[in-house]
Amino acid sequence: MRDFSRLALFCLIALLFHPGLEARTRKGERLLREGREAEARKQWESALDSYEAAQLDDPADAAYQLAVRRVRFQAASARLTTGQKLREEGKLEEALVQFQKAYAIDPSAVLAEVEIRRTREMIEREKSPATRSATPEERGLTPAEKSQKEAEDKASRMLALPELKPIQRQITSLRINNQPVKILYETVGKLAGINVIIDPEYQTPPGKSNFTIDLSNTSLEEALDYVSLQTKSYWKPLSTNTIFVTNDNVQKRRDYEDYVVKVFYIKNATSVQELQEISTTIRSVTEIRRAFTYNAQYAILVRGTADQVALAEKLVQDLDKPKNEVIIDVIVMEANRSLVRDLAATFTTGGGAGINVPIAYNKTTTTTATGETTTTTGPAPVALNQLKSIGLGDFSINVPNGIVQALLSDTTSRVLQQPQLRAVEMQKASLKIGDRIPYATGSFQPGIGSVGVNPLVSTQFQFLDTGVNVDIVPKIHGKNEVSLHVEIDLSTRSGSVNLGGIDQPIVSRRTVVQDIRVREGEVNLLGGLLSTQETRTRAGVPLLMEIPVLGRLFSTEKLDRPRNELLFVLIPHIVRSQDYNETNLKGVAAGNDQNVKLNYLPRPEAPAESPELAIPASTPAAGPTTPAPVPGQTAVPPAATPASPTPTPQGPAPQARLIFSAPASTVALSAPVSVVLQAENVVDLMSAPVRLKFDPAVLRVSSVQAGTFLSGDGKRLDFTQNVNNDAGEVIVDATRQSGAGGVSGSGPILTVTFEAIGRGAATVQVVDASLRNGQLQAIVAGSPATTINVQ
Repeated sequence: MRDFSRLALFCLIALLFHPGLEARTRKGERLLREGREAEARKQWESALDSYEAAQLDDPADAAYQLAVRRVRFQAASARLTTGQKLREEGKLEEALVQFQKAYAIDPSAVLAEVEIRRTREMIEREKSPATRSATPEERGLTPAEKSQKEAEDKASRMLALPELKPIQRQITSLRINNQPVKILYETVGKLAGINVIIDPEYQTPPGKSNFTIDLSNTSLEEALDYVSLQTKSYWKPLSTNTIFVTNDNVQKRRDYEDYVVKVFYIKNATSVQELQEISTTIRSVTEIRRAFTYNAQYAILVRGTADQVALAEKLVQDLDKPKNEVIIDVIVMEANRSLVRDLAATFTTGGGAGINVPIAYNKTTTTTATGETTTTTGPAPVALNQLKSIGLGDFSINVPNGIVQALLSDTTSRVLQQPQLRAVEMQKASLKIGDRIPYATGSFQPGIGSVGVNPLVSTQFQFLDTGVNVDIVPKIHGKNEVSLHVEIDLSTRSGSVNLGGIDQPIVSRRTVVQDIRVREGEVNLLGGLLSTQETRTRAGVPLLMEIPVLGRLFSTEKLDRPRNELLFVLIPHIVRSQDYNETNLKGVAAGNDQNVKLNYLPRPEAPAESPELAIPASTPAAGPTTPAPVPGQTAVPPAATPASPTPTPQGPAPQARLIFSAPASTVALSAPVSVVLQAENVVDLMSAPVRLKFDPAVLRVSSVQAGTFLSGDGKRLDFTQNVNNDAGEVIVDATRQSGAGGVSGSGPILTVTFEAIGRGAATVQVVDASLRNGQLQAIVAGSPATTINVQ
């Protein structure tokens, strides 16, 4: 009963001093539930209104605060996404409205402010005459996107080296006797239908000014090369029908030989080293001095002559090949058998076979203490004067036991593991199936210890992979042979040993390391291990166990025959081998030691199209014509169309503007003052986003209310506000319901109520007013200001 009273008293004290649990209001819970339902429907702004109302009902609730912050971000992001889609469609004004609403919802959204500024720049850009004819896609481009598109368009218009397209590509027969260089080139050019320009500084070879050529069944390029070879000249195409001829020397080639810049994207390289090797090969073979690698994109950038770059392109096509791959079936087969036979019929003592009978001395001692007598029997020291009292009763022995045992144990186990590896040529592929066993590699103890504190000993451990570990490096030869460097390790934990107080594992390993060359699909036996062991153990009574036949009754015999078989099998299957086509294997003429020069076969001409019969076009119907005048008569001219009456000129329409209700006002300190912003002479006003600035040291905003002008016809008005008293800024967006059209005339747009918190003159000014009509066209209304004097 006393314990129960103490427990009741303890519970009462706990209830009295326990802090009360937070209880949400029913209204807040209802609003929170409504907000979650709206959030599930992705109606972010409706959810934000519910969460904000719940937060106003209970501002201290952290759940309401988190919900408001989360959904405010989602609502602003949704507006931003809508605005970006509208801008991509070229609807800049509508996109600007969405960005402004996003900024009004979440003023901390930096992206909204950036998008507003960017869209306004795009709208201002459209006002210039050069961009009025832009397409909707071009209107939706930001300045950065427009600049990028112009750069891409400019890059796409860069021309490659000109290629000759003569009228006659084949020269059947041409013989020119003892003519100068100019006549040779011009004659070949006239036959092919191309123009020839000779360098004004061209100099004929010394000692010979005229040459003779004889050509038959040659292409234009071959004919020009023959002429240039004989005359020691150099030619290059300037356009599709013009060539330029000059002397063939180092200086002229440096002045006139065209260079090409090209980027090669290496698709099959798997490491930066391979990319560097291809780049080095290109630089060495083609003698391109400017070749660079871009490791991030696995690209090689080169700049050289047209023939050097073309030769580099062929080398890339020859070297950038997918690597060979092979799938290897690894089969590990292990069979173990253990035969154990125990036969016994003998005496046993102390757990072992044979006779082992100790004779023990036991002395009985009687002790009397505190009236009680205690008798103890056991080995004890014997005084020399008591030796005469020792008898056979003071000694004892243990009678040996007997055992009869006949036991045969046969254990068989089989292990079959068949992993599969896919490896790339000359790259190591590893497969590890098993466990990782920790083992200690060393320990150390800190050299400094405090009094009374034992410093800890730190032991370092590493892990050893056990099970089946396979490492293979393949090399494929042709389509049906594979070389393999194989390392197979089969290890198991067979026990443990205590070293220095730490149990270390004993791991039995069977390892095969070989280099072999086999055919595809061939079964290869890598290593076979056959182990047979026989152990026979006998124990018993000496002499008696040696008696034939009867010795079995005085001895034990144990026979142990373990047999282990282990086999490794590999079966390779080639998945991909190198595919070298004729273009990769053939050699190409690459010029001489000084210059790289490539020659090309003429392109096959397209078959001529069969002529089609021309279908006569139908004669259009004749329109009404004026009849020809009869001889002797004058033709009557047709009656002129009466001109429309000129409209009576009217006076200019009044200009739309924004004004404050009072240009200046005076208030006392701590008194409220209201400022009304009005619109005058507006036509079809649909939305009025306005940003005002004021002096935060003098004024503080108490409330912002929508005017009656935009909602005077009873249509719904979307009114959002964002007040930042610290920065002295008010952002308001008043937009009529979609589809309701705009309003015209004059009236109040909004009313801002300030509280005077400091003395002095403060200016309230509209710094940004983006008024739009029903067609989302801008309405210029100015930036009015008013002054409030606080006394």
